[in-house]
Amino acid sequence: MIARKIFQRKKSKIKFIIITLVLLFIIMTVYYFFVDNRDEFVIIPENKKPFYIIPEDRGGQKVENLDKKSLNLKSIESINENINFPDDLLYSIQFFSDTKYENVSNYLKKIINSKETIYQIDDFYILGLSTEIGIDYFLIYKNFDTREEAQYYCSNYLSKIENCLIVDTTKF
Repeated sequence: MIARKIFQRKKSKIKFIIITLVLLFIIMTVYYFFVDNRDEFVIIPENKKPFYIIPEDRGGQKVENLDKKSLNLKSIESINENINFPDDLLYSIQFFSDTKYENVSNYLKKIINSKETIYQIDDFYILGLSTEIGIDYFLIYKNFDTREEAQYYCSNYLSKIENCLIVDTTKF
C-alpha cells in the first residue's frame, strides 16, 4: 500500500501575491517614466472642406406653382351682412365650421333653440376665412383674453364638447 498524507497543509499564496504586485509596480514605473511621453500631442488639422454637398439638380419631379399662397387671412365682413365680427376678439372656442354659411347658421339656431340651452346668441360669432379653394365659416363662442382662459372655460363649463379647439381670431 502507498502511504499518503491525509492532512496536508495548503501552500501559502502570499509568495505569489507579493511577486505579482512587485512585477506590476515595475511595469507601471517603466511605463510612466519611459513609455508615456506626455510632451507630445496629436494635432488634428482643421477640416476646411464642406462636410456635405447639396447638388443643384436634385432629380425627381419639379414642383410647380411654388409662389402661390393658399391662405388669404382677411376678415370677410363684406361677404354676408349677417356675419358679426367685432374688432376686440382675441381667443375663442370653435363649435362648428363648414364651407356653407347656411349650415353654420342652422347649427347656431339648433344650439340656441334646444330645450336645455345654456348658451346665449350674443356669445356666438360667425367668422369667415377666405382661401384659394373657397370660404370656410367658423362658429365660435365667447371672447377670451388668453388661450389659457379659453381652455379653462372649455374644460370646466362646456362638457358637451369632446375636443375643445381654441381659435386665435386675430389671424382672421
